[in-house]
Amino acid sequence: MLNTIGLGVLGIDPLTAVYMMSMRLRGERKSRVTLFFLSFAVSTILVGTVLAASMGAAAAGFLQSVLPDDGSRFWAIAELAVSVVILLWVARRVFAGPRREKKQPREAVRGGALGHIAVGFVFAITSFTDPTFYAVMLIGGESRSVVTAALLLALWFVVSQCLTMVVYAAIQCNRLDALAARLDEWKARNQTMFNHMLHGVLIVVAILLTADATAFLSTGGYLL
Repeated sequence: MLNTIGLGVLGIDPLTAVYMMSMRLRGERKSRVTLFFLSFAVSTILVGTVLAASMGAAAAGFLQSVLPDDGSRFWAIAELAVSVVILLWVARRVFAGPRREKKQPREAVRGGALGHIAVGFVFAITSFTDPTFYAVMLIGGESRSVVTAALLLALWFVVSQCLTMVVYAAIQCNRLDALAARLDEWKARNQTMFNHMLHGVLIVVAILLTADATAFLSTGGYLL
């Protein structure tokens, strides 16, 4: 369960929350937002459960057979590659300077209830681009229990879509405008500090990964 919560944190998705917020700010009724949210939630959990029950265990066994073992040189090379990517990304953000945000108008979802249900299903399909979704699906498949797989995927969804659920609650309680105002106020006050903290954490992670890879290449053993 702790693994699932951790994967949910790694898979936190702000895009769905932003889309749902834009739906309401453009005048969509709360009932339409509910249809979208329920379609998204049920489709994500249902598709993941079906895949976990039908292919999860087999996929887990296949991955174990093809992935390098814990003492392989592959992981050292991967750590160095990730470190380089992190440092390049941080350097680009630090030295590129401020960028102007271009706000492009978005059109609200047109059509009836089926249109909103279909869009929710499309958003659920985007879970296939999230590696943490596959990881939870494999954990559920290894349990060889449909109920366990469904519960794990539901837990992952709640954690990874926590921002979406906050926005949904704000919409249902007619507090979306207040939430949007608070977010703008927080961004104006704390964005610089948040960016510095984010860059610092990423640099520390890159240093640790580099040290771990260097230790393996020089001594044959990992530090972490």
